[in-house]
Amino acid sequence: MPKRIAVVGEALIDLIGQPDGTYQAKTGGAPANVSIALARLGVDVTFVARMSVDAFGVKLHDWLAPESINLAHLIRTTDPTTLAVATLDDQGKAHYSFYVQGTADWGLTHDDLAAFVSSPPDAFVIGSVALVIEPGSQAIEQTASRLHTLGTTTVVIDVNIRPGLGFDRDSERARVERQIGVAHIVKASDEDIAWLYSADEVESVAAAWSQSGRAIVVTRGASGASLYVDGNRITDVPAPRIDVVDTVGAGDSFLGATLFGLQERDALGSDATSRVRALTPGDWTDVLTMAAQVGAITCSRAGCNPPTRAELEL
Repeated sequence: MPKRIAVVGEALIDLIGQPDGTYQAKTGGAPANVSIALARLGVDVTFVARMSVDAFGVKLHDWLAPESINLAHLIRTTDPTTLAVATLDDQGKAHYSFYVQGTADWGLTHDDLAAFVSSPPDAFVIGSVALVIEPGSQAIEQTASRLHTLGTTTVVIDVNIRPGLGFDRDSERARVERQIGVAHIVKASDEDIAWLYSADEVESVAAAWSQSGRAIVVTRGASGASLYVDGNRITDVPAPRIDVVDTVGAGDSFLGATLFGLQERDALGSDATSRVRALTPGDWTDVLTMAAQVGAITCSRAGCNPPTRAELEL
């Protein structure tokens, strides 16, 4: 039976700086990007968010609507759309600052998420900015905790630290450590961990997070990705060599592809820790190799434009 995946979080507008000093408005938001990556790989995915009815909100809805994403739990609001101002460095990597005060994405309530407790999905995917900004962050975290306790669902967290939000490092570290406690699978970049702790602690932190059967996937940019379970580094995969246009949405596409690969191996759903532990190193290598390919294809295109299943010849 096909697995159902719910992705909860933000859809926002990236204002991307251009060489001539202007800014181009692009649709984005890590959870929305993950949803698109999943849909293009043929996964039954529901995207859960609050979305403005302003002009940018219409642009976001028009972006998501043609994709095979269930938008039945999308909540429209008169709150304005969140803006992320992105500048690209010489390697095409995006650096962000945010306009989030009073915007649409952060107002999810327990009532908005109640349907996912009464009818649990096989995977509940959360993370990025939506897990930082109150009051919605509390409702999302507590719903994830409830699903973890029920044992019905694989809870997935994308750490995706955004220093441009200006949060204190110590409080962010405490938040992430608390939220990881309700997750079965965690994706974090080496830069996320280095910012929270230090570059010298990436390995030890990933191993520590992976205790109790939790799977920790650490992405390392052009150096590929690593997988940790039960305190051990299980496998490493390289990143394909490509001509990079930009890295916007690469990690989101990687996460979507990872979940697709896990779904194909019946590794999402109830009794999630046992499912994670049942995967062999070879299983993980195959899943993450495919995910790295998806991330690389995304980097070879402007913006977050992940490949379809047909493009991967699966």
